[in-house]
Order: sequence, then structure tokens, then C-alpha cells
Amino acid sequence: MRVALALALALVVAAPASAVKRRAFVTSVSGNGNLNSWADSGGLFGVAAGDNICRVRAAAGGLPNPTAYRAWLSSAATDAYCHVQGQTGKKDTGCVGTAEPAGPWYRYDGVGRFSGTLDELTGPEQRIYQPIRYDEFGTPLYGGFDSYWTGTLRDGRVSADTCGSWVIGSAGSEGRGGVPERTSDHWTNGLLDICAVEVRLLCFEGGESEVTPVPWVPAALVFTTSATGPGDLSSWPEASFIGAAAGDAICRNLAAAAHLPSSNTFVAWISTQTTDAADRVTLDSTPFRRVDGFRLADSKSDLLANGADNTLHVDEAGRYLSSATVRTGTRGDGTASTQNCNGWHSSLANDQATRGLGNAAYGENWTEDVGVSCSAGLRLYCFSNREVLFWDGFDLSENTERWSAVAP
Repeated sequence: MRVALALALALVVAAPASAVKRRAFVTSVSGNGNLNSWADSGGLFGVAAGDNICRVRAAAGGLPNPTAYRAWLSSAATDAYCHVQGQTGKKDTGCVGTAEPAGPWYRYDGVGRFSGTLDELTGPEQRIYQPIRYDEFGTPLYGGFDSYWTGTLRDGRVSADTCGSWVIGSAGSEGRGGVPERTSDHWTNGLLDICAVEVRLLCFEGGESEVTPVPWVPAALVFTTSATGPGDLSSWPEASFIGAAAGDAICRNLAAAAHLPSSNTFVAWISTQTTDAADRVTLDSTPFRRVDGFRLADSKSDLLANGADNTLHVDEAGRYLSSATVRTGTRGDGTASTQNCNGWHSSLANDQATRGLGNAAYGENWTEDVGVSCSAGLRLYCFSNREVLFWDGFDLSENTERWSAVAP
């Protein structure tokens, strides 16, 4: 008993006193592009008004450190990349002032991870773990209906559309915005609205955050292919068959190259005239997870009934894809659509296949969006038909330290 108590006290003492999970949220309130007109602006203008709105909403939601929040906004004078670090100026020429640590960030509850650090979020990979989705009260938000102003490109630099640096609220100007149910690119650069439209803001808590590893729960692995190709799947270098069988070969060869477990159990999420994608995935009650450990769905029935609970923008090597458009030929319920590049044999520009959006969650867009030409180079989704009991990415990362969590 004394030994256990001493160990517990030692762990408490060892934990850094400053350890905190920095949070991000989308505001529950909305307004036009003139942020001074918002009730929570505090009479301020431009980006300063955005910061005040974020701080008022953080306090209303009972979030810790409400005065530490800043709006993810760019202006003509300052990029959002600089602003959330407490600086001014431009990313390309070096921000002005002393940079504060920034991120990684969790969602409103401090449990669900949103993104990596600022440099990871705005870097080439855009390391986003889950869509931001929630407001300061934990209310889920829905797509373009709950979009937010950003005026910011994917790398944190200002876009051409900022509603006059957030002082114009009329139809004569436009503002760039993000979508709460999307990751890569669209999280900050997903739409363009006239400044008279009322949308929300995205708020980041300033400061350095602790990182909590994602524990593995037994599940089947899912990834989006790093490789791209036309609708004739047999033409891909990773293929060795034709039609849907070529899709399976692509998935299995990529899984094997990435040292994923049971690489021969992966199948492509595609439908043909005779077989639905849902029937190609044979696990009915097993959860699905991406190779980075984040949950995609609790089961196949959950996925088909409710849509993906996360985006599929992670490839077989665990990289976060900035472009994750895929071919599926499949509707949201897992059945075949009428467009499948002639059974995955055509690469003609006039033929089409239903596409899915790997950066979309909480609906059917992950598998059913619009038709896309069979000549375009797109990706595939790959689902394993075997549950993985233990997976920490050792083979993927070759990081032997990761074994310390399960073995001495």
C-alpha cells in the first residue's frame, strides 16, 4: 500500500505544473464580415474584434483560460499564422514580435484531438486529426451551413478575400472561410462567401499544449492510397489484375510496402455492376480505424447508416494527405452507383465514376459526392477484413520506443 502511494505521489510530482491541453472551437454565434457589428466585438474592429468575440464565447462556454483565445483570421497586415502566435506581419518575411508556443490543439472538451502544432497544421501535411466540428458548448456543427470566416489559405497566409480586413459587412466584397466537418485544406480554405452572409469564427487557445497519445483499440485498419491513377485500375503500377481485383491488388501491395499487418486482407472500397462495396467488406461488427489510431466508425453498419465519424485523409504510411479525392462508384449506403468507369476498365475523359471526399466526415460525402472523369488521377480507399488486436505503428514508424507502452 505504501509503495503504491509513494509511486502515485511520484507521478504527480513528475507531471509538469504547466501541462494543459490547448483547445479550439467554432463560435456558437455568427455575423457578417464586419466584425465590429457582432454583439461580442467589444466595440473593436477587424481582427481585434475577432479576438474579443472568441474570448467572450470561451468564457460563456466555461472553457479554461478564456483570455488566451485568438481568432484564426488574416488581415492585409497580418497572417493568421503570425496572429495566433501573438505576432504581427507576414509568414513569408518573418512574423514581427516574440512568438508564443502554439498548439497542438484539442476540441472544446480537451479530449478530442484537433490538430498538431501550428507548424504541423499549416505545413505540407496539414496534420489534422479530426474536423473541428464543435462550438464552445459542445454542439455539433454541420458543413457549409455552419462555416466560419478565416481569410486564410491552408498554409496560414492571408487570402485575397478578407471582407476588407473584417470591416465590410455588405454584398460588395467577399470573405474566405472554412468548413467545420472538413480537414485538409477545407478547414480554412473551403468556401467563399459574400461579406453580408452571417457565418462563425474559428478560435484557438494560445500557448503550448501537452500531447496525449491515442490508445489503440482492437479494430480493422483503413487507409487512403498514396498512389493515384485513372479509372482503368489495371493501368496502375501497383495493379496486377483487371477491374475490381486490380483495386484489391493496389491496396494489398501498398499495405505490404508500408508493413501493415495482414496486408493480404485489404480490399478496395469500390462497387461494380454486380458487387456493392459494402459486400466486399466482410467485417460487420468490428470497429474501423485509420493507421494513426483515430476511429473512423464503430462498425460497418454504423459507417453506412451514419457516415464516417472522421475523415479518411491518411495514407498507408500514416501521412496526412492534402488532397484525398477518391474513386468509389459507391453511394452512402454502400451500394453501387451507376458510375464506375465501366467496371474500372475505362480511363476515358467522357466516362465517369462517383467520387468520395477523403477530407469529409459526418455524412455520405466520404463515399458519395459527384461524378468525376475517369481520366483524372485519383486515389482509392482500402479496408482490411481482419481485426488487429494490437497495433502501435512499430512497423510503420520503426520507432522502437513505442514498444515501451506494452513491453519492458
